[in-house]
Amino acid sequence: SMDVKNNPAGRLHDILSAARQQNAHEPARKAWATVFQIEPNDTGTLLKMVADLIDLVRETKASIQRLEGVNQELHLRPFIKIEALLSQLNLDAGWEHWKNQIDETTLYGLQFSADKLSRISGFTHIPNDELADIRSKIDDLFNTATDSTLPHDLKLLLLRNLDAIRLAFVAYRVRGIEGLQEEIERSVGSVLLRQEEIKASKPEERRVWQSFFTLVEQLNKLVTLARNSKELAAPVMQALTKLLE
Repeated sequence: SMDVKNNPAGRLHDILSAARQQNAHEPARKAWATVFQIEPNDTGTLLKMVADLIDLVRETKASIQRLEGVNQELHLRPFIKIEALLSQLNLDAGWEHWKNQIDETTLYGLQFSADKLSRISGFTHIPNDELADIRSKIDDLFNTATDSTLPHDLKLLLLRNLDAIRLAFVAYRVRGIEGLQEEIERSVGSVLLRQEEIKASKPEERRVWQSFFTLVEQLNKLVTLARNSKELAAPVMQALTKLLE
């Protein structure tokens, strides 16, 4: 799979470019599902991804409007077609109608903006193999947690967090690194709210939490490196580690 670009115009370009490759005779649902790498009948996730895509259009326009010393009108021209494309959301209609709106000129215009934005972006990309590694660990831990003796509400909390991180991975191609960052922070926050109960866990339950914290830490390191920042969530991470001492 392709590397996720460090700026919104680049991500939008790559997604629309992939969308353009889809078969015109398929239903839109199947085309988008292929682009987003999800199941066509998972309507909930599909709608969430299309909503994220619409938000990415807004974010891309806002980033272009903040560029100084460029011809704004030229940079914003592709959005006439992109917004028309995304304003009709019949997932069961044929793909052809959507596909026809994504022309070379629109993609070229986005590439032109992406080139400008990528130079001022503070992010690098995350290597795909490292993401795949964490992704498979999430799936393993989900199964372990499901079979564990964790108390019902703590088990639900852990499974919900794992599921949300899994969804953030799916959305990463649209939302970029910020999306992963927000999910880490939300996830850690929700766990810290229950720290007294977690501290009181039996040894085999603590091992499940330890695996989760290790996973979150690994993900946080990747995101921090990609953001070229110092350990952003260091205090929060320390709080997690202390939790099981």
